[in-house]
Amino acid sequence: MNKFKFLFLTPIIVLALLSCEKEEDYEVNVNKELYSIMKEYYLWYNQMPAVNPDDFSSPVELMDALRVNPPDKWSYVTTRTELEAYYNQGAYVGFGFGSGFNIYGELFLSFVFNNSPLYAQGINRGWQIISIDGQTPTPENYSSLIGPSEAGVSKTFVFKSPAGTTHEYTFTKAAISMNTVLMDTVYTFDAKKIGYFVLESFISTTKDELTSVFADFKSKGVSELIVDLRYNGGGQVSTSAYLANLIGGSVAFGNIYTKSYHNDKLSRENSYITFNTENNSLQLNKVTFITTQGSASASELLINGLKPFLDVTLVGEKTHGKPVGMYTFTFNDPSIDWAFVPICFTMRNANNEGDYYDGIPVNINAADDITLPFGDVNEASLNAALLNIGVTLPKSSKSLVVKDFKPTVGKGLNAEIGAW
Repeated sequence: MNKFKFLFLTPIIVLALLSCEKEEDYEVNVNKELYSIMKEYYLWYNQMPAVNPDDFSSPVELMDALRVNPPDKWSYVTTRTELEAYYNQGAYVGFGFGSGFNIYGELFLSFVFNNSPLYAQGINRGWQIISIDGQTPTPENYSSLIGPSEAGVSKTFVFKSPAGTTHEYTFTKAAISMNTVLMDTVYTFDAKKIGYFVLESFISTTKDELTSVFADFKSKGVSELIVDLRYNGGGQVSTSAYLANLIGGSVAFGNIYTKSYHNDKLSRENSYITFNTENNSLQLNKVTFITTQGSASASELLINGLKPFLDVTLVGEKTHGKPVGMYTFTFNDPSIDWAFVPICFTMRNANNEGDYYDGIPVNINAADDITLPFGDVNEASLNAALLNIGVTLPKSSKSLVVKDFKPTVGKGLNAEIGAW
């Protein structure tokens, strides 16, 4: 049995494929396979508790028992079907929106995908969810109220629009195709061309979206750039590197973008990625990022990787704090749909900087004002970013209704998707 055959994909930070070619006389014990993988590849393998994998009813429960937390809040188990649908096609089962609670316990939509049934009804960022199936959502009950990620699950929502009107709709979960670029535009202030875009994920389909955005930026002579990663929970390192090339490739070409370091058993797997240039790479010496605690993983990798070569400014709120990468292990046997996604390495930039488990701090604190649409220059975070670039604008006041707005994320793959 060729048990360990690697194919490097890259859906989270780096993706590996475990090929287990099932022989007729071999019965796969999924829990034992997971335990074996964790003992070999897990970054903190020497801190794991000793357990009997047969004592657990599923690999999900076993992963929960093995995870070394702190610092590991991220290792998870899902299905290959869900994983490949998300990373390869930008698809998942849900309603197609992001959300979060403010300090008063009120739940707001932070964004809505174009393919969402909400979008078709004109519901978008800044709408409040008053109730779900007659119950008031709270941070404690929200995940259960929203229901499992299964096609056909229906929920009745009562919304309040930004204008103050209430609307009731029943929506059914289905496959959502994500547009990961939520918005993009070019501003002209005193002949200064400023490119701005909101990026929600780093997945395979994102590359084509970024190519289109940066082709437009380049054709319009963009000389300043604001990258809004406030809801970006991460994704593929290859897509992150592609965006890094578009932003800093002309300046950082040939230099190290990121270096990965494994546990002491796998030091031979340590590697690095260098900057390249793309057809639409911009000529920049500085870049501004908008971040929140929802900015994680590949988002932080992008910021950290560019810091040695560009003047990098962060506006908003400090990032999530995930300076580590994951391998994904799946089985060749199509009847075994499990996918194991443990933390397997840490990542550092060209200056050997990393370990930002507490998040990357911002240079300028600003609120996430979800009462205003993306791109509105009065929105607090974008307003602060533009002011820092040197644009003359009235300083935005922080809206009371969204005080301390925090994005809501699920666990495991749902945390990577960043939407419901």
